[in-house]
This record gives sequence, structure tokens and C-alpha cells, in this order.
Amino acid sequence: MENKCQLLGKGLYKDIPEELTLGRIPTISDLDYTTGDAFDKFLLDKILPVSIEDKINFNDLLEIDFQWICRALRIHNYGPYHTTTTIWCEDCGETSSGEYQVDLRRIDCKYLPDKFVNEFSIKRAEFLDFKGDVVLKLPTIQKILNAYKDKQFQSNDGRVNREFARICYMITTIKGKVGMTPIEIKLMIEKEMSSADFMMLRGIITDLADYGLRAGGETKCPVCSSDTAVYMGLSEDRFFRPTLEDLRAWKKDRQSTSA
Repeated sequence: MENKCQLLGKGLYKDIPEELTLGRIPTISDLDYTTGDAFDKFLLDKILPVSIEDKINFNDLLEIDFQWICRALRIHNYGPYHTTTTIWCEDCGETSSGEYQVDLRRIDCKYLPDKFVNEFSIKRAEFLDFKGDVVLKLPTIQKILNAYKDKQFQSNDGRVNREFARICYMITTIKGKVGMTPIEIKLMIEKEMSSADFMMLRGIITDLADYGLRAGGETKCPVCSSDTAVYMGLSEDRFFRPTLEDLRAWKKDRQSTSA
């Protein structure tokens, strides 16, 4: 089995090697009992440090590399098969619900270009009225976890506006001002940026930072047998809970390979 994972952000790190060595997820790891918002933090603090042989600060990983490593670790320990509950097919227009085994290797990834520099600049000319440039970076996984629990971004219903928090945590410079905190960036955007310009900002950031694993992959449609139906394959709690049939399919692959 392949036990190496070359990072998407190779060359961007100071103290993290370009390639990590995958190990074993602990037999008793509480992965079955950790869900929701705590799951990524549990992976970061409890699973990766004992399942990756290289001793690094996992908090410094780019978010896209955290997801990339989690997928590689899942395949390395449990195989590539995953049981999903929904498949969508554009060819026949059907949405199928049930239990369907899919292959995680069919999830595409958008790689960083050669000589990528982790800094994006949005010029003031892109906006309708806002008078300033915006500079941002791909976030680390720790920044994203901090953003998602930042109470300064809570809406009236008590939930954190994750999209807005994410944007403010990615921005490093706005209107030439460096070193602003996410809440200071939030206040400036709310005060000086129109709703239309914020929608421009949000859309441009989505385009600029669109790297890493896609949200899902392709599979065979259970209705029309088209090979381009799609499924969601996000790295979340259920992702690390293979079914017995998933593991049996992996076992069959391993036996045929070693025969």
C-alpha cells in the first residue's frame, strides 16, 4: 500500500516536509464517537499526531493539505470505498437515495500551479465603489477552526456566520492596512463596503482560492448506468466510518493484487 502523501502546498512550508509518511490510525481512537464541529479538531489534535510518522505542527498545515492528508489517511487505513446515501445524475435527472458504494479515488483535486505564491491581490478596480485593494492568503486549518468558533461573527440566531468569518480570517491587508485582526477587518467591511461590493469580494475570493479536493466524485448512476453521476465525498465524521462491505471490497482488491 502507498504510504506516502505529497503535500499540495509543497514548497510553501518552512518546517513541514513536502511529503509525509502515513501510519496507522489507532485501533481505539474514538472516531466513532466524535461528530460535528469537534471532528476536525479531534483529527488535528488526536489522530494526525499518532497516524503520521513525521513530527510536525499540524496546525500550520494549509486547510487544503489537511483535507488532502485526511483523505490519504482514510484510504491508507480503510481502503478507497465509501458508502454514500445520495447520488445525483444529470443525464437522467434522477436523485437516488439509499446506500451506494463509491470510490474515493474518483474525487478530483485542483492542484496549486508551479511556483505558486500564497498571496492573492484584489485590486480596487474590481469593486464598484470600495476604494481599496484587498490581499489574502489560503488559510491554515487552525485559522479556519478559529474562524468557525469566533463569537464575534455570531448572527442574531446565535450561529457563527462561517462564510463571513472565513473571509475575514483569510484577508491579510485591506486598504493598505496590515496586521488588522479579523474583527477589525469585519468592522471595516461592514462600515465601508456596500452589499454589492461584498458580493463581488466573496465571489472573487471563491474563484481565487479554489484549490484542493473537490466536494465529491463521479460514479455510476443506479438508474441509467451513466458513469458521470456524482456523490458528495467530504472529509467529515461519516467519511471515517467505513461499512463492513466497504472493508470487504478493499480486502478483495488487496487479495487480487497480491495473488
